[in-house]
Amino acid sequence: MGELRVEGLCKGWDFPVLDRLDFTVAEGEFFVVVGPSGIGKTTLLRLIAGLERPDAGRVLVGGRDITGLPPYRRNVAMTFESYALYPHLSVFENIASPLRARKIARAEIGAAVRQAAAMLRIDELLERRPGEISGGQKQRTALARTLVARPEVYLLDEPISHLDARIRHELRQQFHGLEELRRVATLYVTHDYAEALSLADRIGVMGAGGLVQVGAARDIFERPASLFVAQHLGQPSINVVEAELHQTGGDGAVHWAATGAAGAAGGKGLTLPVADAHRAALSNLGTATVMLGIRPQFVSVLGNAESAAARTGDGSCTDVAARDGRGTAGGGLPVIDATVELYEPLGATGVLIADAGGVPLTATTDPDRTFHYGERVKLRLRPETVLYFDARSGANLVD
Repeated sequence: MGELRVEGLCKGWDFPVLDRLDFTVAEGEFFVVVGPSGIGKTTLLRLIAGLERPDAGRVLVGGRDITGLPPYRRNVAMTFESYALYPHLSVFENIASPLRARKIARAEIGAAVRQAAAMLRIDELLERRPGEISGGQKQRTALARTLVARPEVYLLDEPISHLDARIRHELRQQFHGLEELRRVATLYVTHDYAEALSLADRIGVMGAGGLVQVGAARDIFERPASLFVAQHLGQPSINVVEAELHQTGGDGAVHWAATGAAGAAGGKGLTLPVADAHRAALSNLGTATVMLGIRPQFVSVLGNAESAAARTGDGSCTDVAARDGRGTAGGGLPVIDATVELYEPLGATGVLIADAGGVPLTATTDPDRTFHYGERVKLRLRPETVLYFDARSGANLVD
């Protein structure tokens, strides 16, 4: 057993897909690559499995260069997004197929297949054919076929993306408990950020040409290296607001004004202060256009009592709020007047989209509250949670 190492991997057709890609998956590590459809995730797995030939670079397993070897000599097992089961074979025979190809003894094959089937709870289906079982059972069959191969590297290509929510959740739980996946290097690719955050020891976010950020799930979520990364981790998706930074006098204070807001140039749009912790990194930019990232969970919809306090100006909100929709409430946090555009009750939570001075903002809400189109609400932001990105390159300006 050993680590998986990719060095300078390149692959392209009429356009580059992977460009000098480098990463390592340690033995026992569950490494998840997440990214949008069509970005090259499956191509990466096919290159490692030997189903595609790279234009340049190497693939090493346990320090052994396998780049030029045919697939059957790589000791790598892959679960395909489309299941790729043999329709004329039973579930048992499908699972056993990689062992039969290696001419393993019949008794050993039977024991291995039954052990994998019991682990994935498909042991009662072994005599059926793929056309007689459900999508979730087909996926378990494909996964069992991968597990019995006992390879040095597991490659999992969006193995649960086509299943319904309940089965996806169940299979994610099973992935956590499968010791076979924790004994070798496992590379799992998906476009679902929830799978990535749930399963990964480390995450690699794939952008154009390769991985644009690699790290622990929480680190990437809280400190994305770029706007692209921020937009591909989180549900609902992060709010993105184009804004201008402005100095506000000789005390070093900085605020931002949304350039897309109605009347922003006149000071009546969405305008909020920059947190003290971010001033040093942003103050040297002067007046500059930036892209803001605001996670919906950090946009609070005030309750009735809080909204009444903000309206009456009883000390919870400054006079500025009455003039232009800006202010502070509940410990000095900025408050914004907004109008409900859409509300989605999702059971455990709600998702609210509101117009704040011409800027749409998404917020997560208490499931017990209901909102209606056109309703006036007050939103509260935490300035220290705002992310700042370069308007051209998308690079994080603070972290």
